[in-house]
Amino acid sequence: MAHECLIESSACLNSEADMPGWLANVFAALLIALLVLIGWPFLLAVAFIIAGGYVGVRLRQRWALHRFRRTWRPHGKDLLIVYSDSPHWRAYIEERWLPKWGHRAVVLNWSERQVWRRRRSPEVALFRAFAGTREFNPLGIVVPEHGAASIVRFWRAFRDLKHGREQLLRLKEEELERALAGDRPAA
Repeated sequence: MAHECLIESSACLNSEADMPGWLANVFAALLIALLVLIGWPFLLAVAFIIAGGYVGVRLRQRWALHRFRRTWRPHGKDLLIVYSDSPHWRAYIEERWLPKWGHRAVVLNWSERQVWRRRRSPEVALFRAFAGTREFNPLGIVVPEHGAASIVRFWRAFRDLKHGREQLLRLKEEELERALAGDRPAA
């Protein structure tokens, strides 16, 4: 006997006879149907949450662009420069970028961000809408008259410069120049 019972009785069944094949198939089909009935609303809710989050981010970005343009375009400003008091880039930015682009830039100092909480300015809204959580300092955001903003991140470039490699910084500065000239680099 392939299967032995501890108690000898007719209630002890062989493993093959425990559940007929058709019953196992019906049970599996019912289980799948139950999972579908319970699962699809959950999957639909997750899809709506993801889509809503994406739409929310895009709307916040569009609103930030609109506010920045409305406030700063009449003053000839189409660039947001964000940097901090870090010794790795502060002097460089203040000596090279601000004389070159300062006339068309709104400047935010990350080191003074505690003051930002009290300000609901278009430049802070633009930074928060586009900067993200990685390599956001130093940063340049070009806001053209129409269309999408161009974001140029400089953190890695300044990290390389700190180690004597200035090529990436030159490339990023050229990328910013192209964006300011209206020529969008290939993504």
